Amino acid sequence: MDYEAQMSVEVVPGMILGSIRNLEEILYMKPDVLFPLDSLQGWIWGTGFRGDIVYYPITDYNILPDDVLDRLVNTVVEKMNEGKKVAIFCVGGHGRTGYVASCVLHMLGIKRPISYLREHYSFEAVETIEQQHAIERFQKRHPVESKE
Repeated sequence: MDYEAQMSVEVVPGMILGSIRNLEEILYMKPDVLFPLDSLQGWIWGTGFRGDIVYYPITDYNILPDDVLDRLVNTVVEKMNEGKKVAIFCVGGHGRTGYVASCVLHMLGIKRPISYLREHYSFEAVETIEQQHAIERFQKRHPVESKE
């Protein structure tokens, strides 16, 4: 499949979203922790990056088991609460990235995270009905007070 690279964006303070194809752009924003949702090769160290890498692989167009998603989102939010800048990305920067980012944004109090991402990041964020349903289940499991 031919992927168009997604522009990297700091969608909220401390959270960068993007595509592996724009990794140079992501690294320019100085993240402390990378959350690759696809593969990331050893050449990353040749770029000068010296932060942490927390790897949660997700098959393209798919989702994680609920308990694994919960652990991933909690880790992202924990790192952000520690004042670390995180970068979440996959190959195209849309489906898997949007799916995980929507759950993180929900935990940060964004009421309609998919709409928020589509407005502030990419109109292609969250690609499948399965991803949308998983986000809805996540929101029901983790009710939070909205900041909007």
